[in-house]
Amino acid sequence: MTHTAGGSMRRARRMAVALALVLGACGDRNGGAEAAKARSKAAPAAEGAPRLGGTAVVAEVGDVQQPLPLLFAGNPDGDLIDMMYMGLTAQAWENGRLVYQTSDDSPMALAWLYEYLGPDSTAIRFRMRSAARWSDGRPITARDVVWTYRTLADPRAASLHAGVTKQLDSVRAENDSTVVFHFKRHYPEMLFDAGLGIMPEHVYASTPPEGMATHPVLGRLETLVVSGPWKIGSRQAGRQTELVHNPYWPAEFRPRLDRIVLRVVPDPVTRVTELRNGTVDFARGITFELVRQLRGQAPNLRWEREDDRFWEFVAWNQRKVPAFRDVRVRRALGMAANVPGIIQTLQMGEFTTPATGPYPPIFRDLYDPSVRPLAWDTVQARALLDSAGWRDGDGDGIREKNGKPLRFTLVTNAGNQRRQDVSTILQRQWRAVGVDARLQAIELHTLNQRLLGDHDFEAALTSWSVSLTPDISPMWTTGGSYNLTGYASAETDSLIARATAQARPEQAAPLWRAVAARIVQDQPYTSLYYYDPVTGVSSRLQGLHVTSFGAYGRSWEWWVRDAPGRGARADSSEGGTR
Repeated sequence: MTHTAGGSMRRARRMAVALALVLGACGDRNGGAEAAKARSKAAPAAEGAPRLGGTAVVAEVGDVQQPLPLLFAGNPDGDLIDMMYMGLTAQAWENGRLVYQTSDDSPMALAWLYEYLGPDSTAIRFRMRSAARWSDGRPITARDVVWTYRTLADPRAASLHAGVTKQLDSVRAENDSTVVFHFKRHYPEMLFDAGLGIMPEHVYASTPPEGMATHPVLGRLETLVVSGPWKIGSRQAGRQTELVHNPYWPAEFRPRLDRIVLRVVPDPVTRVTELRNGTVDFARGITFELVRQLRGQAPNLRWEREDDRFWEFVAWNQRKVPAFRDVRVRRALGMAANVPGIIQTLQMGEFTTPATGPYPPIFRDLYDPSVRPLAWDTVQARALLDSAGWRDGDGDGIREKNGKPLRFTLVTNAGNQRRQDVSTILQRQWRAVGVDARLQAIELHTLNQRLLGDHDFEAALTSWSVSLTPDISPMWTTGGSYNLTGYASAETDSLIARATAQARPEQAAPLWRAVAARIVQDQPYTSLYYYDPVTGVSSRLQGLHVTSFGAYGRSWEWWVRDAPGRGARADSSEGGTR
């Protein structure tokens, strides 16, 4: 389904479901307050003018894997793509809605103008900046746009983001700097679906779509050809990735820093220790308890939040566990989970809100406060399991049916203490109603593949970064590309079809609210809470724009007080100290 006027790939992370699975990540509840907060963060916090040169070091939870717009499946790839690839438009989140920006508003936009064509407005023409170039010096043209979308739509590419092409009839280049998107009908997300980060045709055209996932560039990421302000300068797999200047990025927006180093630091305590010691400047996924401990103890640090953009839940894989195909079992498991108690026990109230479904409160037109989360009710949970035929016949405390115990493995990602704590609490709560949950924590990338690629899990505690578009069909339609659990509902499919058929957002909104209510009723997920990921930032690093739209927006404006920096080399073969 993250956030401020961010990079153009922020929109690509929201593609089609435009929901990037966030497995490693650790306010205000109305659009007006959030917009004011975003504006307050737009200016550097330090006194004096920004300085040029130096290095910022970022501690990331996991390693870079496939930072290509057609291939990425999670973070940090999605964040890295935000910094390296442009789309036709950029986006901003204002007053609970997306705003689409041209190059006059954001340097991450390839188009300086877009216009609807024809009486039914089923086509959009984009006028592109003719001076834009790839990092190898080749011009960025309309042909790159056509190739990107043609490949995205090809089922052989097996892209998780192909859903944005479902209403797309064709993409045609009128000339090198003009491209027209022809849609099958007019609908509210046309601009959103035309917002994928564009890839260079001249680099990938000779590779068949089915070969994209094994393209040689993925073994030599420093050879990636990109369009944004940063490119990969060097890399040590599993340890760190160094970003340096794209020499063909517009000079007026040339990054203030010489480089950004992304270091892999899986352990949250180590990330904070390095942040306090000054060996990193920016640390993702700071656990809530560490924020509470460090307030007042580390005056050189500040804590930035991405408000209400993440949704944590337990996904019940109906493909793997027959018991989960019974809505009574799913609802019983949800009712046995004391979510307010979990929030209180782990002292997360400052950073979380109990979740009711796919739309958090930042969606002014879609969040429905009348839809309530399942009540914690162990009596009703036991009754539902009894009615579904799951009873403890042998007195061992675990329910059985047809001789099989009600047992499953709950998987989550290693290195996330909050999720491991939540898993342990849930295990106890389910055991109290006669359900045996086994716990397993596995490496981030492996889990990502098991959830999104192989669907090889029984139950999973994880989260989505919530899309900023209302269209959640890839998650919830039968056979949708992000349908983790095998959920299938004719009523939900019908509601989604009606919602996506509407021409205007105000017509679609009540139908999307009905979809959300249906999902809460069917419980393919047990919703836990919406939460604000927290990023720790050293006072040395300035110019950040961390909001509900993301943490890497406008990274070309980052600067350090004592440039050149300490965490990595201060010189740069791609930019020097300017």
